[in-house]
Amino acid sequence: MKKYRRSTIRRNFLLSLLQLGSFACALVGEAKEKPNLIFFMLDDCGATEFSCYATPGRPSGTETPLIDELAAQGLMFRTCWATPLCKPTRAALLSGKYAASNGVYGNSLSTASATFPSQHITLARLLQLNGYATAIAGKWHLPGSPEQAEWGWDEYSMLGGYLNSEGPNLEWNGLWFRWNECDRLYKERGTIGKKPQQYPSLFWNGCVVENARVLPSDEFTYAPALNQEFAIKFIENNTNSPFFLYYPTVLPHRPWFGTPKDGELRERPEPGFAAQLKLAEKYLVELIEVLKETGQYDNTLVFISGDNGTQNYGKGVASEIGVRVPMIVLGGPVEARGETKALIDYVDIYPTMMDYAGIPSTAASEIHGKSFKQVLEGKDASGKEVLFSYLDLQQMVRTKDYLLDGTGGIWKCHESGNFLDYTPIEDPATSAMKRKELLSLVKKYPVPDHSLFDKGRVSEAAKRLEKYPSHDYRSVQLQKIGNNWMKNPTRKKP
Repeated sequence: MKKYRRSTIRRNFLLSLLQLGSFACALVGEAKEKPNLIFFMLDDCGATEFSCYATPGRPSGTETPLIDELAAQGLMFRTCWATPLCKPTRAALLSGKYAASNGVYGNSLSTASATFPSQHITLARLLQLNGYATAIAGKWHLPGSPEQAEWGWDEYSMLGGYLNSEGPNLEWNGLWFRWNECDRLYKERGTIGKKPQQYPSLFWNGCVVENARVLPSDEFTYAPALNQEFAIKFIENNTNSPFFLYYPTVLPHRPWFGTPKDGELRERPEPGFAAQLKLAEKYLVELIEVLKETGQYDNTLVFISGDNGTQNYGKGVASEIGVRVPMIVLGGPVEARGETKALIDYVDIYPTMMDYAGIPSTAASEIHGKSFKQVLEGKDASGKEVLFSYLDLQQMVRTKDYLLDGTGGIWKCHESGNFLDYTPIEDPATSAMKRKELLSLVKKYPVPDHSLFDKGRVSEAAKRLEKYPSHDYRSVQLQKIGNNWMKNPTRKKP
């Protein structure tokens, strides 16, 4: 087993790299003056799930009073874009770049490898080099391993079910599953990340790898609770220096098993999407309480978001129903200001955190985002003019007024930011003109071709473009789940 390298050793090693390049100019100010940064990412949870995002005629999927209260304490972005799937969203967040530069176009269509963190200055590494203690808790789903010094993590608590073959060679003697039957668990023994199409359990009797050590687990162990304990301990242990906590929880990703009832691991309520989202709410409130108890809330920015649309209701769909995610920011200098219609997307988070950490823009080259610090502090209401997202060969572009979806359909946007309220532009001449105009705005981010992937992979991805004609995404999605997804019985199942 690979020995875990203590945080101070890893940080000193990385700080020595400052003498080798342009990072030297990035160290500014005293560490204690820099704000803490927490990014809490829900898994497969679109903006339509939070009741604070509900609009007249468009109820939310779940009543979320705790998240609503947190939103009331800060600023809620009505329109924030991620990508339609897990891996490309995470790669964009931590590289500050779209797929044309980071290589991760989808969960499978990707040029990224274990060398990813050495090819891109990751957000964690940049903050670490500038005096931040760094940690990640929850779901990995990134190239390489959290053990790699280049990623920039001092500590980690990861679900073994998402670690890949580059991770530490650790044995798991517990429950396993396959994604084609994700709710069926079976006993197995094997090396994590090395058994094709087999993954350690994510929830009950779950596998958590913490700093290259598999934590004890039995039938009453709930893996996300171990990630939460780690996150709380990390906050409590870093009261005297700035920290960056990236917390991509697996909640509320399928399978939607029942969750611990009132903290009692032996009592499990009914399964379903809502149960997992309610637990995520509770975890968020606990983090805020710990920040306040340790006197750190006033110097901490908390970002609450999601990685893509909800499973069965947007996930994998190359249009706004798949990429519109919640984004709530509170704490520190962010005052309670309701909501904003400023447009932002995931590559904007990197430069925003740089801005708050006092790191000059020259410290990270070629990032694609725009800082929204001025929006958070009420000094600017505009955000960015163009949103961009992608999935394999499909591209999505949005301005304040128009949307181009992944099959080339053009939509007139609604101020609600809810794709179900958008109006399709059916006139061929008008749609052709708008399509050309919108694509011209992102021409520096080309789709992948045969120079990056073999012909078979590109052809397979291209079939998605041929499957539905323009404007069919919304109708096809609704046909799959019925007229009211929020009351669909699927949400009550594991």
